[in-house]
Amino acid sequence: MMKTIVVATDGSDAAMRAVAYSASLAKKYGAKVEIISVIQYSTVAYHDGSQVFYASMTDSLTKLANENVTKAANVLTESDVPYDTHVFKGDARFILVNEVMEKFKPDLIVMGKTGTTLLTRMFIGSTARYVSERADADVLLVK
Repeated sequence: MMKTIVVATDGSDAAMRAVAYSASLAKKYGAKVEIISVIQYSTVAYHDGSQVFYASMTDSLTKLANENVTKAANVLTESDVPYDTHVFKGDARFILVNEVMEKFKPDLIVMGKTGTTLLTRMFIGSTARYVSERADADVLLVK
């Protein structure tokens, strides 16, 4: 039995397909969906003259994350599926594997399988790969 499904969204086409897929699964199993978006602020420290730019950048990223969860929520509302929305700050890989697992104890994490460059995969790895290898829940990657 599935009670809780976490769907991660960054607003991409793959993420929105994951949202739609999670809605159909939640409807089928009577589960609740927790919609997650993670704001990953720049790790670059700016000096005095650039702080206004940094503030506008973080405001923009926060606005985008809120728009992403709203877009996902609209899909779930249309599907008549119960949900809550959440915006976290940090590295999406660690947020999904640690904080989200601890807070929601999901039966399933659904996320889009997004492409990264070969260089990024070699040195950092994709969020989808990291979560699928380390989460203490089943992970469904949607193309």
